[in-house]
Amino acid sequence: MPNLFSVSGYLIYFWSNENNEPIHGHVSKGRPTKHATKFWLTSDHGCILATNGS
Repeated sequence: MPNLFSVSGYLIYFWSNENNEPIHGHVSKGRPTKHATKFWLTSDHGCILATNGS
C-alpha cells in the first residue's frame, strides 16, 4: 500500500488495485483501516468525499 504522505497523524494513501473504481485515495488516523474516509478525484479537478464509518 503506497503512502502519499502523513499530516498531523493522518495517513493519506491508496491501494494499487481496487477493481474498477475511479481514481481515489484514503485518509485514516494513525494507520490504514477498513473504515477510512475515501475521496474520489473528479475530471473537473474537484473531489467527492465518502465516509465508511470514519
